[in-house]
Amino acid sequence: MSVLEAVRTNDRRTALVALRDAVAETIDAKDSARDIAALSKRLMEVMAEIDALPDHEAETDPVEAARKRRS
Repeated sequence: MSVLEAVRTNDRRTALVALRDAVAETIDAKDSARDIAALSKRLMEVMAEIDALPDHEAETDPVEAARKRRS
């Protein structure tokens, strides 16, 4: 799914995951250390945003929610 398609779903997690993947792909294609540094910083920010979102799937499965709390 493209970033544009993900954003059009109006689902924040879906959009952030698509953005994370796009940034990671761009990092893999870059040779410039400066570009890689900036993109890596943005990748870490996006990953932190994803981690901060509530996980609705885990919330519906009490066993999975307990596993995530322990890790």
